[in-house]
This record gives sequence, structure tokens and C-alpha cells, in this order.
Amino acid sequence: MAKATALIRVVLITLALQAPAAFAQFDLVLRNGTIVDGTGAQPFVGDVAIAAGKVVAIGEVAGPARATLDVEGLVVAPGFIDVHSHADAALADPAFASVEGFLRQGVTTAVFGVDGFMGVDQLAGHIALADAGGVGINFMSYVGHNSVRREILGDTVGPPDAEALARMQALVEKGMRLGAIGLSTGLMYLPGNHARTDEIVALAKATAPFGGRYDSHVRDPANNLLASHRECLDIARAAGVPAHPAHIKAVGGKNFGKGPDIVRLIAERRAAGENITVDLYPYDGASTRPVLALLHPGDDSGGRELRQRLIDIETGAASESGIPQLIAELADYWKGVEPGSAPHSEARTNTEQPPAGVYSWIATVGYESMRVVVSKRDDYVGRMVTEIAAELEVDPFELFRRIIVEEGAAAMVTLGAIMEDDVRVIMREPWAMIASDGEEVRPSHPRGRGTFPRVLGRYVREWGVLSLEEAVHKVTGLPANYLGLLDRGTLRTGAVADIAAFDPERIVDLATWDAPARYSEGVHHVLIGGQFALKDGQLQARRFGRFIPLPAQAE
Repeated sequence: MAKATALIRVVLITLALQAPAAFAQFDLVLRNGTIVDGTGAQPFVGDVAIAAGKVVAIGEVAGPARATLDVEGLVVAPGFIDVHSHADAALADPAFASVEGFLRQGVTTAVFGVDGFMGVDQLAGHIALADAGGVGINFMSYVGHNSVRREILGDTVGPPDAEALARMQALVEKGMRLGAIGLSTGLMYLPGNHARTDEIVALAKATAPFGGRYDSHVRDPANNLLASHRECLDIARAAGVPAHPAHIKAVGGKNFGKGPDIVRLIAERRAAGENITVDLYPYDGASTRPVLALLHPGDDSGGRELRQRLIDIETGAASESGIPQLIAELADYWKGVEPGSAPHSEARTNTEQPPAGVYSWIATVGYESMRVVVSKRDDYVGRMVTEIAAELEVDPFELFRRIIVEEGAAAMVTLGAIMEDDVRVIMREPWAMIASDGEEVRPSHPRGRGTFPRVLGRYVREWGVLSLEEAVHKVTGLPANYLGLLDRGTLRTGAVADIAAFDPERIVDLATWDAPARYSEGVHHVLIGGQFALKDGQLQARRFGRFIPLPAQAE
């Protein structure tokens, strides 16, 4: 009997060594990688074994596998989680729904519906697309206050009555039942800027029974930085939900150097027991726009028609195919608008004090928040608009008119200049995570293609602002904890095998202000649920992204 048992054991060992795929213990083993597990712990060299879409072993892994991949020299980390992304616009076009620019950064999960923009029906459509295998990355989503308000109130400026507010709350609850993670607001944008604080509290409260969060693009950061952030924290406290001020920054010239003030505000409120986290992007400028898109023409017949076309393109009411012709016509228009003329005066009023229902970036953030980032004039690039205007002894509006005449749509400004020191002082805080605030389709800011490699390549490798393990934690474990994701964000047995493997010596952002669509380099492999979405730097045909509802166990 003992001899028979020994013979059976030998046969089984032989079969295991010569096993076809059907007898493999693992689907895939990543061997010899430098494992940075997302917890903030020190890196170590080891293997990661995957089976049935989960991580099943880490360390020195032995046993048969259907496939092995030597990743020596690469960091193996949890897939990155982008907690503030506008990549959802890509889902409207199958050509972009792979979300390739984010996969190439190592992102496996993104949070949509930020800044108040996600309707409940729109979210349901995205979920259906993911269920059909049409989305390239995992996603979660907020319900957007702007979308809810517009659906119920249209362009109404005043507060909702009791019946309308109840309908808005019902929409928010419907979104939460779909699996949304909470309420987001964009109180700097239309129509959100019409909402009073009590309206937002009532809607945020509707998410509390579901374990929701409150995420906000705060109301007036350029002009009332700390008060705007206090409003966000007060809303969350009153609603009984966690607070998350988004893409936090000391934005605009009058706020330069106030990064420590923001840190102090958040730290004091956290010390008082409030559940607060933030995200930020690693750039010294916010959204970018061509100068030509910032000025509203005068009230002459030609100006009115051009202004409406400009507004229609900005709001998506008109096709972007007409942009080249509009650019040419606007450039010609501004050549004929002389200082001191009626059209010049009217245009300045329309731009700086816009009519009701018209959104003006200049009126919202002010010239003092704008820095030139792209220009044919090298002596303009990198300088504040107000500084250049003072040097030329003209007002900023006239400076912009001259730039349009000289450069057409080539010149661009950031709508919110930031000091690099302020970026870094917030980034170092343990409650601050990294997010892109970026787009996939026709990105206008380099953050859409560069955020995560920029952190790892610049802030870690080149500048030493963060350690490698700190940076990885800020894009994996920390956001996963905020979102209540118990099975993602860290590399450990039982976790979903969402994984990014990158070269720590080569990972870097290549997108710039004047070339924001350039893909980043250095990410070799990205797995979603144990399947390759990116392999050897090549986008794979199948799309594995899924909608992730707010976990039931999230508090």
C-alpha cells in the first residue's frame, strides 16, 4: 500500500510538472517585480500570482501557471485610482471608450460625475455600456448636482420650492440606488452657482443613508478661497457625510502662498473629528483656454452672432466642426474693434460683467488668476497676464484683444495659476490623494495624459518630493479607502487583480501645455481583473472595464 501511495505521488508530481493549461494552479504569475503594494510599506522583490481575476499569492511563488511574465526591473503596483476624472466624455464615442490615455498612465479605475455633471439617466447609459464590454477602465460615479438642478429647475436662478427640492432629492436617491458614491457639485459653474448652501445640504443628506460622500468644486476659490472650502466642509458636516474638496489648490495671484492656510483648515477640521480628504493634480495651472475663447464680442450685429456661436460651442450646443471658421471670423472681428469704440466698450462689459445666463471665465476667476502658457511671444510665456498688461501700460482686456489679433487661437492661458510650492505643501499631506481632473477626448490640459507618470517621474524620481511608496499609496490605497473599496487599491491575497507594472527609471509625462495629447511613457503592463488591458505597452483589443457600485460595506 505504501509503495502504491508513493507511486501515485510521483505520478501526480510528474503530471503537475508537465501539466497542460487545464491543470495550472495559476492563470498568470508576474515574476521578479519590485512590489509596491499600495499600503505605503517599503518595496520588496517578489512574484504576484493571479487566478480567476484575483491575486492569490505574493512573494516567492511556486506552482504551475498558464502563463508567466518576467517583470524584473519593473514596479508592480495596484492599478491606479483616479478619484476625479472627466474621462467619461469618452464613453459617448466607441473610438475613445477604451480610455487609452488613462490606461497608459496605469489607471484601472476612475471616478466620473465630478464637478456636478452626471445625470442619472446618463449614468445608467454608462453602466449599460460597461456591462456590454464597451468600456476600457473600471469606473465609479457621483450624481451631479448641476445635472439634477437643470433637469428639475431648468435655468431657474432662485431656490427650489419644497416640491421641486423633493424631486431633486428623489433623483439623487435614484442615482444612489444605481450605485453612485455620493453627490458632487460644481458651485463655480452654471447652474450650480445659483444654489444656496441649504439646497446642497438637503441633497447631500439624501446620500447619507446609502453611505454617500460629498465631493465639490468649491464655489469661488479664486476670490474667496478659504470661505469656499469652509462651505464645502460645513455642507458635509450638516449632511452627516464625508467631505472631499476636489482638485484643491491655492489658485490665483491673490492666493499665492496660501497652500499652508488650506492645509491648516483641513487639519483643524480633521482634528475635530470630521472625515475629510482632498485630491489635487500635479500642475501649477488649472484649466486652459485659448485667449480667443475668453472674450465676448460687443453688441453690434456681427458681434452678437459671433458671441452666440462661441457660447454654443463652449456649451456643446453646436458642432466643433465649425471652430476653424469661427476662429478666423473672430480674429477678423477683433482686428476691427478699436479701443475707445462702442464695440470695444460693449465687449469689455460683456466679458467682465456678462449678462444673466452667460458664463465668463474672466468674470469668474479674474485676470489676476491667469498665466500665459502658450504664445508665439517667448517673453509672454510663463508670466501672469496682469504683469504683462502693466508692463505694456494697457488693461488686461486690451492685452487679450491684441494677442488675438497677433496670434488668433494659438495663445493660451491657464485659468488658475498656482505656485509650485503650494502644490507641494498640499501634496505631502497624508490625506491628500492625486487625481487628474483630466479628459480623454481632445485633452486641453496635459494632466489628462500625464498626471500619474508626472508624479512618479517628476515628483518622485527627479524632485524627491515623495518617496515611491508614498506616491503609489496616494494613487491606490488612499483613494480605495476613501471610496470604500475593500478589494482594490492594495496588492494582497484576495484582492482583485487590477495591476500596473511600470519602469521607475523611465516613467514620465510627455504632455505639455502646447501638446497636451501626448501619451506618457514607462507603463509596460496594465491588468484589469487579471486580464491584460495594456501589454508590453500595447493597447489590447478587449475592454474589461466595469461599473463599480458603492460597496455595501462602505460607511
